[in-house]
Amino acid sequence: MENNTRFTKLDGLRGLLSLIVALNHSFLVIVIPTFANVWQQNPFIFHGLQSKLQQLFMFLGNGGAAVTLFFLLSGLVLGQSLSRTKMNFRGLTSFMVKRIIRLYPVYLFIVATTAIYMKFGFIYQTFPYSSSWFNWWMNFQMTFKELLLNIFFIHAYIGGVTWTLRVILIVSFIFPVFFLINKKTSWWLDILISFLLIYLSFTLLNIEGFRDLRYLYMFYLGLMIPKFKTLFSMASNRLVSVILPLALIPLLGFRYLTNEYQGGVVESIISFFLIGFAAYGNKVTALDFLNGKFFQFFGKISYSLYLIHFSVLYILSRIMFQSLPNLPYENQYLIIHLGLFLLSVIIATGVSFLVYKFIELPSHVLSTSVGKKISQE
Repeated sequence: MENNTRFTKLDGLRGLLSLIVALNHSFLVIVIPTFANVWQQNPFIFHGLQSKLQQLFMFLGNGGAAVTLFFLLSGLVLGQSLSRTKMNFRGLTSFMVKRIIRLYPVYLFIVATTAIYMKFGFIYQTFPYSSSWFNWWMNFQMTFKELLLNIFFIHAYIGGVTWTLRVILIVSFIFPVFFLINKKTSWWLDILISFLLIYLSFTLLNIEGFRDLRYLYMFYLGLMIPKFKTLFSMASNRLVSVILPLALIPLLGFRYLTNEYQGGVVESIISFFLIGFAAYGNKVTALDFLNGKFFQFFGKISYSLYLIHFSVLYILSRIMFQSLPNLPYENQYLIIHLGLFLLSVIIATGVSFLVYKFIELPSHVLSTSVGKKISQE
């Protein structure tokens, strides 16, 4: 495990994934015809240009696949972090405290901002052309009890993607065990463990009302990636350049033909190789675009943007439905979705940069300082 290596392509990948999640949410706001959706729809049936382009944007904006990639990336990063951690009580306490300090401040900002928004003038509404997905959100009373339930992740009703942050925090407590196992195992035994965790995700870990543990195998797959460094570093650029575009089709489309859990397995396997090539594929140039300034910038603010964009999109959409009830939602849903995406990303990017600068960066500095004090006491 490389202790001090910074995988810049993975930073760019995070930026790309945060934009994919934003695209996913933006194209779910307005009610669309069934044939314009991607879930359980035959992509080869043509109903019209608008519906086909809507499907294409939803296909490219597969937020579920992006979350799968985020989970594998987290597994890789957690493994790197633990490789620099003393595996004793102080070391593990330092590891967990650092994780909480790094992750919580931006989330608390989202929760506090949402609570203020809901307490001052917000009245839950549905609209004639708002989708069931849009209508599901914010349909609760922001009491002090509800605020606490969301702060401690007992509920995850705020922010669209906050449930994934709960998964990451829960896995962070379990991950040291994974790390110790991974240090002792060979690559083939790791593959067997991964298959076992996949099997458990559909059986023992399939707990009604609590799906968080179903994603454990994704984090373990991310942890495994460095053991296959030689494989990734020897890969031919020509071969990867041919296979990668073909692999994107099941990566982005399989869950739409099955369900999110079966799709998650296929996405995880493809993501394993995608991340491996991005991190260790020295001969692979197909992913060099991730080192570009555009994706590096969004990679820098990806965590803040990932959490903030939904709230910006929700408020924008609500203003649109209230102020512009006569827009041609039924006939021009594609262009309206596209406009929502562009405007919400522009606004959310500005807000996210400020949050990154004044909340996220200071929390990283604080986490490092506190972590050192705990581990050295």
